Amino acid sequence: MQDVEDIAQSVLDNVSGRQEVVGKLSKRVQAVRAQTINRRLADLPVERLQAIEARLHDQSEHIVETLEEFERKGKEAIAEADWQRYELIRTEAVEAVRDFDELQDLRKRVTDARNERVLNDRLAERLGSHRNRKLYDIGIMVLIALVVGMLLYEMLAQPSAEVTVVLDWIDIGACVLFLCDFFWRHSLAESKGWFWRRHWIDFITSIPLPSAHTLRLGRTVRLVRLFRMIRVVRLARILRIILFFWRGMDKLSAAFDVRMMRRSVNILVAILVAGGLGIYVAEGAPGVEGVEDVGQSFWWSFTTVVTGGFGDIHNPQTVTGRLLTGALVIAGMVVVGIFTATLTSLLVRENDASGAILALEDRMLEELEDIRVLLRDATSEETLLDISTGGDDTKS
Repeated sequence: MQDVEDIAQSVLDNVSGRQEVVGKLSKRVQAVRAQTINRRLADLPVERLQAIEARLHDQSEHIVETLEEFERKGKEAIAEADWQRYELIRTEAVEAVRDFDELQDLRKRVTDARNERVLNDRLAERLGSHRNRKLYDIGIMVLIALVVGMLLYEMLAQPSAEVTVVLDWIDIGACVLFLCDFFWRHSLAESKGWFWRRHWIDFITSIPLPSAHTLRLGRTVRLVRLFRMIRVVRLARILRIILFFWRGMDKLSAAFDVRMMRRSVNILVAILVAGGLGIYVAEGAPGVEGVEDVGQSFWWSFTTVVTGGFGDIHNPQTVTGRLLTGALVIAGMVVVGIFTATLTSLLVRENDASGAILALEDRMLEELEDIRVLLRDATSEETLLDISTGGDDTKS
């Protein structure tokens, strides 16, 4: 019996020892993940980002010099009537131009990250710490959710006039806070142009505008509703804050750092908004099935762009509506195709080491070329030294 207990205790000790080892390994993996995998440009200090910008600038200049060399070689090939060589030079030039474009895109991301980091550091300095800055951003996010929620409630629930007036005053107060936050951040930003390019939508959606009922507007009620619906775009800021704080979204955040992915999403959103507003202006009216209000119009635009539309929600009756439908279907096929292809290539690239191998090969070839140039220069110096020494001996 004692032997059985000893064996059981030994097994338990072995299991607990393995669990302890696994726990230590997990902690080490999490540490590496936090320090390497999840590290983003915005996490780096300003000085390091400036150094990266300088390095990217030097690499861009090197590519420009390479392209100029290709141009010279191309002219020589044409002068020698060697079109095959010219085709090879042109292929290399195309690759160099593609590398230059990627460097410029990366340089723009680094510049944006540096401006964002400068702004965050100045906000943290004014608020006391980075923790207070994060709490401040979360407070703004909660206020955005509150304003958008009130807007949707007012549109869907159709509250009484008294409740609408109260909601409008709350909305005006929130918009005043949004404007104060916008101009405060603008005053702290290092680059005013960058801040306007990145946050102009925050300014547009912060303009106070009560409901049409409170303003006592008649025929312009539709325009007021359309303008107020733009505030839903503020939800994009909530998504941006979530992606910034939630480290588990690193893959999604990296995916949207891809230029074509980001561009296709922006174009898709613009098409959805333009389609929804267009069909609402062209055919939307109370009692018209599928486009009775702005919400239904946006849903019609979404289904038309993403699925091609089947006329089951709303079949356009006017020439303008039909032309708009055809344009949305074609644009949807193109943009959704680009989005899918970019996402697929990103996922394939993540599990494919061929790109990294080619990049490493190019870097090794560059380093070998530098070594060859150094050896050639060193040999030339030795030759000159031998000639000079021989001349002295002869003279003596």
